[in-house]
Amino acid sequence: MKVVRFPIIAADLFTASVGTDDERQTLLAEALAHRTADQDVMAFSNEGCWRSQFKYQNIEWLLTCLRDLTNTAIDYYIKTDHSFATKVKHFQSPEVKYWTNVNEPMSKNSLHNHGLYHFVGLYYMQGYGTGDLVFHNPSNLTETCNPYAPFISRTSWAPKNGDLLVWPGWMPHETEINTSKDQRVNIAFNIRFQTPQMIYD
Repeated sequence: MKVVRFPIIAADLFTASVGTDDERQTLLAEALAHRTADQDVMAFSNEGCWRSQFKYQNIEWLLTCLRDLTNTAIDYYIKTDHSFATKVKHFQSPEVKYWTNVNEPMSKNSLHNHGLYHFVGLYYMQGYGTGDLVFHNPSNLTETCNPYAPFISRTSWAPKNGDLLVWPGWMPHETEINTSKDQRVNIAFNIRFQTPQMIYD
């Protein structure tokens, strides 16, 4: 019997360790300086999470890594999803928006997704030991899956300092409570490709 694997649905996490210690520490110092100077919190922030859209002085190296990792994800899905492959040829330059999160000890980020965006990204300037990033199968959130089926349980990623992550924006995710004594500091990215029109296949 010849078995052929034909993907039906997938949301994969693409990861890379990027930046030198100096580059990461420079971003971290800038983030914490803004955190100290600016007490205002963006709308929809979680309790204990400071969030700001300030612009970093030297972030282009990170944006380049983000584009490269996103392109890796796109190349993978082109090979595994015919419908996506027909649509992606219409993609134009991506629009990337970013903001900074500083989670104090005992804070978390509640379950959500970024459904209006093609991909989401995170870069951990300081993340080791500050709580996992957790993903949920959206169907299982409504308890419509058999409890013994594959890939219905939560899946988590334990971040390390310097981790850059990219995944499809529709995937529900949250962060665990930061039980450490350190702040969790990361940059979040929304990535959306401009398209001339909606493409249906």
